[in-house]
Amino acid sequence: MTTTDFTSIPVLDLAKAISNKDDFLAELQHALIHIGFFYVKGHGITSEFLDSLTKQTIGYFDLPLDEKLKTDKIYSPTFLGYSIQGNEITKDRKDNREQFDFANELPATWTEGRHIHERLTGPNLWPEEDVLPGFRQSILSFHSQAQDLAEKLTRLVAKALGLEPNTLLDHFVLPGQQHRAKLIKYPAVDQLDPQDGTQGVGPHRDTASLLTLLYQANDLPGLQVQNHAGAWIDAPAIPNTFVVNIGTGLEYLVQNVAIATTHRVLNPPPGRGPRYSIPFFLGARLDKKLTPVEIPQRILDQRPQTVVTDSGHQFGQVYQNDPGLYAVLNRISSHRDVGAKFYAQLAKDHGIITTASSTGY
Repeated sequence: MTTTDFTSIPVLDLAKAISNKDDFLAELQHALIHIGFFYVKGHGITSEFLDSLTKQTIGYFDLPLDEKLKTDKIYSPTFLGYSIQGNEITKDRKDNREQFDFANELPATWTEGRHIHERLTGPNLWPEEDVLPGFRQSILSFHSQAQDLAEKLTRLVAKALGLEPNTLLDHFVLPGQQHRAKLIKYPAVDQLDPQDGTQGVGPHRDTASLLTLLYQANDLPGLQVQNHAGAWIDAPAIPNTFVVNIGTGLEYLVQNVAIATTHRVLNPPPGRGPRYSIPFFLGARLDKKLTPVEIPQRILDQRPQTVVTDSGHQFGQVYQNDPGLYAVLNRISSHRDVGAKFYAQLAKDHGIITTASSTGY
C-alpha cells in the first residue's frame, strides 16, 4: 500500500498524547497529510453521556413533524434549526436525511451596514421543554464538550505540523465565536420511496472549517471516505470514538499539507432502521481575510502530489478573499428557501437561483 491509497482509517488514542507524545504526533501527522481522517479514542467524553445524547437525538427526530417544523430554519437568517427529509441536493442527487443544526448560544447582533456574515450568528431554535424535556441542556452540553475536544486536537494538529500548539487557534479562531453542529437521521433504504435512491449525503468536503468531530451514534454502516486514488473506504462505527476529519479551511490555511478528504454517507440497508450521527464543526473566523501560516519545509515536502476527489469546492476563490461572504453563499446554496427569504439580493448577485433545489454543502 502506498501513502496515497489508504484502505482503512487509523484509530488514535488521545491518552498516548500524554504517555508517548512523540509517537502520537507521528501518527497524527501521517493521518493529516496522507489520509485526512482518523478516529480518536480516549477523548474523555463519557459513554454514559453519549448514550443519553443518542436518546435525545432519537427523541427529537421521533417528534411529530408539526413539532419539528416549529424549529425549521426558515424562521431564522442564521440557518440554524430543522431541515426536513430530502431538503438538500448534493452532486445533483437528493440527500436522504433529516437534520437539526445548532450552535453555542449567542444573541443576534447584526444590523444593516454590518458585514453580512454577522447575520449567521444568533440564537438556536429549540423545541419547548415540555415537548422534549432535557433536550436543550443535553445538546448544549455536547457542544461544549465537543468544542473543548476539538480545540485540544487542534493544538495537537499544530504540533504535528511543526507549529507552536496555539498557532492555529490564535490565528484562525476568535474567542467566543459561534461554532456549528448537527443532529442527523438517515432513514434506511426501505423507509424511502424507490425514486429517492440511497444517497444519505453525496460526496463532499467539509467547507471552511478547521476540524470536524463526528459521533456515529449507532452501529450502522454508511460513512465512506474516498482515498486519494479514488476508491471508497468504509468508516464503520467504533464504540466510544469520534471520527475526525480535516475541513477545507484548515487545508487552505496550512498550505494544503493537511488534506480535506472527500466523504459521503449511504442510507442504511433495508430492515436495519435509521442511522444517527452527530457532527461538530470547529469553524475558522469569518471576519477578515486569512493568510496561510508558514509550514516547515520538511512538512511541506510530504504533501501528496495527487488527490482524486468526487467533490468540488464551490466559491473556493471567494473563501481566500472573504471567508465571511463565502460562508453565507454556501449556506444560501445549501438551503435556498432560507436564502430566498433573508438573502435574496445577495443570492441574485452571485448567480444562486433560490427557486432551484438546494445543493448541499
